Amino acid sequence: MGDMKALNFIVFEILSNQTIFLGLIALLGLLLQRKKLPQVIDGVVKTVIGITVLGAGAGLLINSLSPVVQELNSSLHVKGVLPTNDAVFGVVLKFDVIARNAVIIFLLAFFLHLLLVRMTPGKDFKNVYLTAHLMLYHAAFMAVTLPVVLHANALWTIIVGTFLNAVYYTYSPAITRKLARSWTHDQITLGFMDQVGSILAHFIGKWVGKPNQDADKLKLPKWASMFRDSTIVLFFLMPIIFVGIGLAVGPTGITKLSGGSNWIIWLILQGFQFTAGIVILLSGVRMFIGSIVPAFKGISDKFLPGSVPALDAPTFFPYSPMGGMLGFLGSTIGAILVTILTIVLHAPIIVFPSPIIMYFDGNVMGVFGNKAGGWRGAIAAGFVTGMISSAAVILFYPLTGAVYGSGLTWSNIDYALVWTPVMYLLKAIRMLFGF
Repeated sequence: MGDMKALNFIVFEILSNQTIFLGLIALLGLLLQRKKLPQVIDGVVKTVIGITVLGAGAGLLINSLSPVVQELNSSLHVKGVLPTNDAVFGVVLKFDVIARNAVIIFLLAFFLHLLLVRMTPGKDFKNVYLTAHLMLYHAAFMAVTLPVVLHANALWTIIVGTFLNAVYYTYSPAITRKLARSWTHDQITLGFMDQVGSILAHFIGKWVGKPNQDADKLKLPKWASMFRDSTIVLFFLMPIIFVGIGLAVGPTGITKLSGGSNWIIWLILQGFQFTAGIVILLSGVRMFIGSIVPAFKGISDKFLPGSVPALDAPTFFPYSPMGGMLGFLGSTIGAILVTILTIVLHAPIIVFPSPIIMYFDGNVMGVFGNKAGGWRGAIAAGFVTGMISSAAVILFYPLTGAVYGSGLTWSNIDYALVWTPVMYLLKAIRMLFGF
């Protein structure tokens, strides 16, 4: 009986708590590298506090957005949703079992990914996916969608989610490595859920422009450079989005939420609170990743010497700063257009402009579009992929199980181009064979 109580304590109180579990993983990784005690303590503490800060930031996001979206849903009888990976992950953390499954998928997929990289021949496939926070967010996507799509229990959710993620982490970075080799000089590749989307951006650029019309050779005012800071972008963007939602709801509904204060001022302040939540959340992500990645990277360096890292989106921005900004502009127009269309056409799901799609995806798509087709290619790549990313939410949001109705969901172009088709294919297979 005592042994069973001890086992239950370990499984349900320790391993099912993602904060403690990730702290233990960081501890294990650092001990395996024979780090000194101060380094081990530093890594474990920053992993635990980082994931805790991440949760606190996510709480701010949810508290600022949820009341407004719920009012929109009840007044217009629709499902309003804002695609943003960081915020929806905060929602997943509130479901202990799903969060535990997500953490297990995250860890198993990474180690299976390393094994596949080691086993797969060919230089282009020797890439280590090190964007750990997106791996964690995507593991959460698997943990909520696979039970809906496959009617899978926890075991099969973990098995299928681990396999799909590991295959994607292993083979998709080869796409951007090959496309960008001439200007990255084969030093890095992309690991940002945009790898398949970069093919589309590349060919859109080729179709609409010419590479000799380089966006980075255009002369633009210096003040425009401030929009390379995501905090400034969100400061201006989020109040606009909140006011847009408020206009759809109407002054009466928002005044009920604001407690009688001016409804427009209240919405603007909610936008600022959402921005603050993103800043807090990202600081937690940076702390968490700054501690967990060295543990992973130390293992990968020993296991896969000579491999190329697949890194976060901002590592690609310097290769074409103005191309990225034009891609951001095009993506913003595309995302806002989708929002307007979902409202005008009375779509069952209204998709609000996503900061992640517009800023991060838009920048990446702009870089690839500019390299293939100059400034026209950058704008067009951002516009088309921004529209596709936003519109696809209408299809995959209903598949997200426990987080459906929260007003938050995942973003990035590869959710549209890869994971929406994959999930509907799995659903069709399940229905065909009666699983």
